[in-house]
Amino acid sequence: MLGFVSLINRSGAMVIPFLTVYMTQELGFTKPEAGLVMSCFGIGSVIGVYAGGQLTDRFGYYYVQLWSLLLTGAAFFLLMRVQGLIPFAGSIFVLSMVAEAFRPANFASIAAYARPENVTRSYSLIRLAVNLGFSVGPALGGWLAHGFGFQWLFIVDGATCIAAALIFIRISGPKKRRIGPKMSRNRLHPLSNPPIGIPPFYGSCFLSPSQGLRLCSFSP
Repeated sequence: MLGFVSLINRSGAMVIPFLTVYMTQELGFTKPEAGLVMSCFGIGSVIGVYAGGQLTDRFGYYYVQLWSLLLTGAAFFLLMRVQGLIPFAGSIFVLSMVAEAFRPANFASIAAYARPENVTRSYSLIRLAVNLGFSVGPALGGWLAHGFGFQWLFIVDGATCIAAALIFIRISGPKKRRIGPKMSRNRLHPLSNPPIGIPPFYGSCFLSPSQGLRLCSFSP
């Protein structure tokens, strides 16, 4: 069921792939200005993933996913009204933080909802749903932008986020964490005894979003 929520959510992912086109053609931004906005998106995404993990530990994966979907949907409706470089860049920064907070909570919820023998399969189904949805979103977005205007990208993207939130409320609910053997706080913290491979790992984390934007976005 979590895979179905991810499928609905990612099927509406059409604003970000066409964001540079929207900024240069509709808002009149220069290419360097559009690049600045996309940098804000990348930085917000990195911060959002980290913050999402912290919020998941504090409030639980159910509420983080729910509010991330609802607030992201509302943000897309508001974003199509924003004008000007600084307000738009700030809005994109906040939107990306809120949207990416969903990711760690979603993966944490899989471990709680899935049976131990099905955890690997559950993660695979989530990735399949995300990839399938993202293959539909940009194609539909291109058709909407060409035939009806860029504002429909924001409307559909926001609507699918809210629809995914409503489905999420319907099919799931807060669940108590499984009780397992207690571990010391030092062992649980990933930076308490950092392994040798931690610097390359963090380097790849910062490089991956830039490569993803290059592959999944369009520029004029």
